[in-house]
Amino acid sequence: MKPFKTLVLVVNEREARLLVNRGTGKGLAEVTRFSKAHEIEYADGRGRDQGGATAGRHAMEPPTSLRVQNRESFAADVLGLTAEVWAKGDYDRFVMAAPPKMLGELRNRIEGSLERALAVDLDKDIVGVAAADLPRHFEDVIVF
Repeated sequence: MKPFKTLVLVVNEREARLLVNRGTGKGLAEVTRFSKAHEIEYADGRGRDQGGATAGRHAMEPPTSLRVQNRESFAADVLGLTAEVWAKGDYDRFVMAAPPKMLGELRNRIEGSLERALAVDLDKDIVGVAAADLPRHFEDVIVF
């Protein structure tokens, strides 16, 4: 019987790692590691609005905070790179782990073959954990 080949994504809002498991008892091997290429920044200050005929001017709040915009942008980049790695490999299932807000963003954006192959997603920030120690973080939900 052919062993399951699993692609594992561990990500937070600043960096991501893709790892592969080639069967039970084989552990995880790092495929690639990448970090956010750039931060979104506003070029100038917030706009101002005239409150009414006799009212003073008020600063306008941006519709989305910089942190949320950066999270959304990085999630899109991460899933794009993950989809490329997925397409090149002969993977059977996909697993991902991220802190809750990033995980929510990934869940909203995942699609296609990655979405169909998603076996488990965990709300944990484990990007900094050594590859040899990562399987124990998934032991309640999947066997590596």
